[in-house]
Amino acid sequence: MNSNQPIPHSKHFFPGIIPLVGQKQYERILNRYHDLYSSHAMPDNPVLQHHLVQGILPGLAYYQILREDGKSQEEALEKIDTFFEEIYTAYAKRMQRLGRLPFVYPILRAYIKTAMRQYPADGWEMVWQQLDGDAVRFKMNSCFYYNTLSAYGAPELTTSFCQIDDNIYGNMSNQVLWQRTQTIARGAEYCDFCFANAKRAVK
Repeated sequence: MNSNQPIPHSKHFFPGIIPLVGQKQYERILNRYHDLYSSHAMPDNPVLQHHLVQGILPGLAYYQILREDGKSQEEALEKIDTFFEEIYTAYAKRMQRLGRLPFVYPILRAYIKTAMRQYPADGWEMVWQQLDGDAVRFKMNSCFYYNTLSAYGAPELTTSFCQIDDNIYGNMSNQVLWQRTQTIARGAEYCDFCFANAKRAVK
């Protein structure tokens, strides 16, 4: 990358982590992120760049610092899971408010179809399986997060990003059933995603 270009920062991750770790460790994490960003071969796709800046590289920086400070893999992942849950609490609550609408399933179905544009084919191999009044179902045969973190020797960190989905969608609404059963990061060959219409599912 051009060293004269300013390094972009996640406006969600870094402000959220200061109260948790304090100024000194925050600066170490920020410096590590700068190192990771500066040395990473950025993809041409701006959407993939967004994922790197907003999630993957900041999360990796925090994880590396935790491990270097003597935390075990389990302890480090637990801290990151707790942090992710905290910074995504506001978004999860917004989704829960949406989930109280009586017609939330068709809204969610339209939203997911649009949102998947943020997971382009050069980062994820996705296969649509169902998109109707009963369920939104698709699988991903590859994952940009898992592949990137594996290249850094930290594939286990991907599970913390998977957990964000579980936290947000697992308790979103009694009208929508979140039915993901497996992910690549958790040892499966592919990730399966399903948002089932609870009204249809109980028939």
